Amino acid sequence: MMADAKDKLERVYTVNLSKAYTYLRTRRANRTVKLLREYLARHFKVAIENVKLSAATNSLLWRDSIQKPPRRIKVKGVRENGILQVSLADEVEIAQKVKTRQDAKKADKEKRQKARPAPVKKAEEKKTPAEKKPEAKAEQKKQMKEESKTAVHRPAEKKTMSGTIAQAQKKGDM
Repeated sequence: MMADAKDKLERVYTVNLSKAYTYLRTRRANRTVKLLREYLARHFKVAIENVKLSAATNSLLWRDSIQKPPRRIKVKGVRENGILQVSLADEVEIAQKVKTRQDAKKADKEKRQKARPAPVKKAEEKKTPAEKKPEAKAEQKKQMKEESKTAVHRPAEKKTMSGTIAQAQKKGDM
């Protein structure tokens, strides 16, 4: 008995995933994903391929590594047009809490900036020797570049068992 295309069904389930612990240690998280999809497909009467997990749900399943997935998870499923969207039951609440925290931090920061007096600009400060050094280094680099451009570049000489090739030719060995 399939629902109409316009029918929207929303439910919250606590799914027991402890069955995954009967499988190999290195395949448990994969198995929890499969168990969750099968459970929700059965209860919402949709195909397993049409069960779409949210990123938060997936990250919760994989959070503690492949070997130690959660034993149960509370999810909210919304079936629309034969496709089931699965998210954590409290995912929306968590997102709202995070947003309110961020807003509170922003307001607090603005409040502190308004309370702080504007910095007073001093007259031209004298440059310390530490500030002069970067300028001197920049000038030295420019000089080095100019010198390297004017210098004649000679390729490195190849060496043989008895010295360089040029020395061998002088001796008459080659």
